[in-house]
Amino acid sequence: MTRDDAAVAHDGDAGVPGSLARVLGDVAAERAAQDARWGMQAVPDGTGTEGAVAEADGARRETEEAARRGELTWRHILREEVLEAFAESDPEALRTELIQVAAVAVKWAQALDRRPEDTGKPRSGPGETAPEAVGEADAKIAEALGEADAKTVGGPRLEAAGEARPERFRAIVDVHVMLVRDGTVLLGKRSGTGYGDGRWHLPSGHLEPGESVVGAAVREAREEVGVTIRPEDLEFAHVMHRAPDRVGLFFLARKWAGEPYNAEPHKCAALAWRPLGQLPDDTIGYPAEAIARVLEEEPFALYGWPAEG
Repeated sequence: MTRDDAAVAHDGDAGVPGSLARVLGDVAAERAAQDARWGMQAVPDGTGTEGAVAEADGARRETEEAARRGELTWRHILREEVLEAFAESDPEALRTELIQVAAVAVKWAQALDRRPEDTGKPRSGPGETAPEAVGEADAKIAEALGEADAKTVGGPRLEAAGEARPERFRAIVDVHVMLVRDGTVLLGKRSGTGYGDGRWHLPSGHLEPGESVVGAAVREAREEVGVTIRPEDLEFAHVMHRAPDRVGLFFLARKWAGEPYNAEPHKCAALAWRPLGQLPDDTIGYPAEAIARVLEEEPFALYGWPAEG
């Protein structure tokens, strides 16, 4: 393969120069047509409903089984991604899943463009040869996705040339700070975030690259409620594994510098001190459960997973 051929094979064009730009242009045109007809629609997400996680898990298992049987199709791949998006209620995680859905749909469209109408077989581009080592359906998918893209998109386990390359699971880590004073805990009423708006939550946020969980807790407390907590004044209290891919770490703080205030009014409508044992009914479910576990001195809990046994 020449240097130019290698560039064609790794620039998203799947061996057909201009393939990616063509599909993305079609997507942009369709988006413009939808905007002209309906405008920017402000409707609820409707995701994260009861049973959605189980449906996503079922789709993942179906995809894996199809891959093992050599019967993997684009329908399996896209259905898994869509149902994984349906299972997310957190806006950031949902956005990540929707990008994955879009990426798979674009790849599928590129795969369709690669098929000559008369044969239904992949069209050979510069430096390409027809696949021989794997089944025809798997070969089309493996060519269009490629190992690196499958990892990025979070796609299924593909077998290329007889070698299984399983995707390594990566959890999303978030930290939560329980500022406790005289038997009460500080809560914020979320607003304008797209997740849990109008409901009470702890100061919290995602772990950033290169950041320790203690550093993240200190940062979130400063950013959200304007207080400074020394790392040594944070007490680890609880870890919660939330389905399907969240690990939440909860820290207690009884000492800090500064009086808490609403430092992010664009994300928070109000702050309030509430008794630890009598949280508002409209507190978001998982932090309420975690606080209850902390009161019981239970260091670990599962949340949102189907009952085992």
